[in-house]
Amino acid sequence: MFVLILSLICSLLIAVFAIQNAGLVTIQLFWVTRDVPLVLVILGSTFAGALVMLLLAIWRELRLKLRSKQNSIEQSQKSDPSGQQAISPLKPTDGAE
Repeated sequence: MFVLILSLICSLLIAVFAIQNAGLVTIQLFWVTRDVPLVLVILGSTFAGALVMLLLAIWRELRLKLRSKQNSIEQSQKSDPSGQQAISPLKPTDGAE
């Protein structure tokens, strides 16, 4: 709940800051030069930063899940004295039932 309230407060501050700075600025990237409102630059930069943070959080979660899965596999292999995991018998799938 605290994170949600903090996020809303930060979003409100960014929006107020962006609206108060609505003048035109010149943006140059390589050979392209454009005049755009500063509000779009501020909001675009904020969105890009949030997107990067989201992707980093997703990557971290996936890495932690993978590490946890590897640890559980290693634990199951250590608990099996033969060093092999038990394989469940499979039914033949020749299409005949």
